[in-house]
Amino acid sequence: MVDLFAELPRLFRWRDARAAGITRHRLRQALHTHEVHRVAHGLYQRSAALEDGEPWQLLRGRHLERCAELLALHPGHAASHQTAAALHDLDLRLHPDMPVHLTAIERVPRSRRVEGVTLHHADSVRNDTVEVDGLRATTIARTIADILRTSTPPHSVAVLDGAVRDRRVTAAEVWSVLRRQVRWRGRPRALEAFALHDPTRETWLESYSFVRFYELGLPLPLPQVEILDEGFHLVARVDGLLEETGTFLEADGAGKYLIPVREQGLSEAESVQLSMTLQQQRHDRLLALGLTGARWTTTEAVQTPEAVVSRIRAAMRAGDPATFRGWLRIGGQVMSLHEACRMRQSPTTPWRQVS
Repeated sequence: MVDLFAELPRLFRWRDARAAGITRHRLRQALHTHEVHRVAHGLYQRSAALEDGEPWQLLRGRHLERCAELLALHPGHAASHQTAAALHDLDLRLHPDMPVHLTAIERVPRSRRVEGVTLHHADSVRNDTVEVDGLRATTIARTIADILRTSTPPHSVAVLDGAVRDRRVTAAEVWSVLRRQVRWRGRPRALEAFALHDPTRETWLESYSFVRFYELGLPLPLPQVEILDEGFHLVARVDGLLEETGTFLEADGAGKYLIPVREQGLSEAESVQLSMTLQQQRHDRLLALGLTGARWTTTEAVQTPEAVVSRIRAAMRAGDPATFRGWLRIGGQVMSLHEACRMRQSPTTPWRQVS
């Protein structure tokens, strides 16, 4: 069968398709099979063929292609929200069907959504923008403030944590934007999410998981705690610790298992096997010190967080801080579990001052 769509430009209108001999029935078929997708009324785009590369990079590349095309169709707008986050290369998980987000730089009466794009209206504060790779976008601070208002806390806090951790922005800069968005929709959600921010978490998965589990009723764990044995020798640094029950938490992203590929020249399969063996030995040493623990993967945290929380609760019930024979090192300070509990609970010693 001749692919008539291949003769069209990447972005085309219905009249172009009709001139190329494409019927409405064929166009509906192409939309159903995702050969093309609708950008706006009467405007379509051919889907790009799969290319080599990481799925995240493929999704990001395609999303930014659509962003460039839509900015051309909507002058006076800038990439914003998740689209600006992708453009700034922030730590964000994209969905293939996520619409492109654009914000009007000139004031317009209201936000609206058409096929494939959400057009946000400008409000009563200035819309600071920058140019990234030739495209106009909201600044990183404004982008994260908008995401805090409009996304769920696990996703938005992960973006904020990553940007502050990587020194792309400061929490104070984001807070300054939120202070100006006084009566904007979603501001209470943004303030609640901002309070959960902690850049000492080291990965997107840690930030997402800890906030998602907090929504399901778990306390926020102390992040990145070093566990020492009786002789003050380092046993492991855990992703999180629930000090009241002596329960360590480990978010197992795929990257943990591929480090030996780069460091030792192993195949991917050999690297995964070696890393799993080392992780299990580490886990067993922590248990031998008197702690309890729970682990999870990215898929579990995103798709079945309730099951992970049940597993963590079981570990917490089995925990007994009195059996812990080691020490903790947090922010350079060595302390017992009891001292960690006391410092967390002290109203005069905010935990983040020592973490």
